[in-house]
Amino acid sequence: MLNIAELEKFVEAAMQAAKVPGVALAIVHERKVFYARGFGVTSIEDGGIPVTPQTIFRIGSTSKPLTTTAIMRLVEAGTLELDTPINEIMPDLELSVPGAIGEITLRKLLSHTAALPTAAEHYGSREPAGLRAGVYGDIASYPLVAPVDKIWSYSNPGINFAGYVAELVSGTPYTQLMQELVFDPLEMKRTTFDPTVAMTYPLAQSHKLDDDGNLVVDHHYADNTMHYPSGFVMSTALDLANFAIMHLSGGSFGGKQVLLPESINTMHTPHVKFAALNGDGYGLTFSSFDYKGVRQVGHGGRISSFASHFEMVPETGTAVVILANNSALWSPHEHSITRFILDGLLDLPSEMPPVATIEPDRSKWDQFVGTYTGANSGAAEVLRNDDELSIIWQGQTLPLKAVSADLYVVQPPEGDPIPVSFMMDGSAPAEYIQVLIAPGFAVWLERLNADPNFSIEPGYLARYAGNYDGPLGAMTIRLVKDQLLVKAAIFGSTEFAAKAVDKDRFVLPIGLLSFDAVGDARLGSTLKFSRIGQD
Repeated sequence: MLNIAELEKFVEAAMQAAKVPGVALAIVHERKVFYARGFGVTSIEDGGIPVTPQTIFRIGSTSKPLTTTAIMRLVEAGTLELDTPINEIMPDLELSVPGAIGEITLRKLLSHTAALPTAAEHYGSREPAGLRAGVYGDIASYPLVAPVDKIWSYSNPGINFAGYVAELVSGTPYTQLMQELVFDPLEMKRTTFDPTVAMTYPLAQSHKLDDDGNLVVDHHYADNTMHYPSGFVMSTALDLANFAIMHLSGGSFGGKQVLLPESINTMHTPHVKFAALNGDGYGLTFSSFDYKGVRQVGHGGRISSFASHFEMVPETGTAVVILANNSALWSPHEHSITRFILDGLLDLPSEMPPVATIEPDRSKWDQFVGTYTGANSGAAEVLRNDDELSIIWQGQTLPLKAVSADLYVVQPPEGDPIPVSFMMDGSAPAEYIQVLIAPGFAVWLERLNADPNFSIEPGYLARYAGNYDGPLGAMTIRLVKDQLLVKAAIFGSTEFAAKAVDKDRFVLPIGLLSFDAVGDARLGSTLKFSRIGQD
């Protein structure tokens, strides 16, 4: 039995620990709103306005399943097909890899298997034409992260691309499509893309931590029509509860069939299976994963410092919606709150079952050893020391324990076990590793081939020290005793040490940092930073 008083204390303690000013929470159970409440305030300035379940928050990537719901309605109407090659719809578009557009379909875009990188630019065009311009401009020029359909690679541009295809084929602007096909039928009366509409209702403000760790309001409100389909919906906890009720009711809402049950199943069922402990995977913009024997389907979101958390248990008609207005320290708490709710509502076991490990096949270990980086984010180094295999992940060196031939697990000091799998091709060194960084969400990291004898000439690194500006904020690079130290606003207050791969590439725990001929920097494949000064 869920104890509501204890739940509210739990939420308030989490908010205090994570310095979150405001949270909206809605719980759906047996396909009805079971509980909804706001906590805290919309802003720390001027006393703030109390948050309610009807307060508007940005929801970031939880926008993605909303976009897919509209697309599935168009599929049911015969306007779109999931498996039609995009070049048949847009014969005038070519990507950076010739011919790749002929291999990409809506299904691959919506399941993140189209090999597009990720990117998120908070500020850009506010005109409706910005979505088309983003497809024919940025998306057309992005390098692909792998051959199409080879790996799962989370991609905001891929969902933006899919949203534009829906706009193009239907002949209706994307935002109007969303209003007609999703927001209106589900009575999501305060859900919008338009900041000038949102500001007429109680609206939560984004917050961040300054350099001294103090909470301040972020007065730069993100808006960029190019990224609307992947992350720019503004909504409320109760509006998203309606969205959940429809998905938990076989596509029915308010006595009307919004989607067919087959379409709901297509979205929820994994199209990509992760090498995980409990069959985690990804459907069409929905993660699918197991928690204590029950299957969950959901998606989270981050934009500016807003955070959204949307999880459903289809078997019991249960959903949890959590919206917050400071995300810097929030992520583990939203998962803990969701588990507290599900444990009580569904009477789940008090402990997670232990991970069963086996004796490893050590003959493969030399194929595993190496440095791996992600096209979108993350880096890892796999090491062998006699009878132990370990991984350096997020700055920690952790032992790898075998679960099966190519699947291992690490146990960080805090949190759940992290599965790590190796993509093998015979006796060749592993080309990729997959790290399951959250339930139903993995990153693929590619082997980074580098000269082990390379060394930096004395004084060479000084050219990179300085200040940089990028689409998601500033980056500062310092040189201290022949060591580059990197701090980027998008990754909080942590300063990372850079390990040289060659004279222009450096490995950070957050990914690969590279420099071009004029000294501008890039994190991963798409986050570009322009040089604006030098220390």
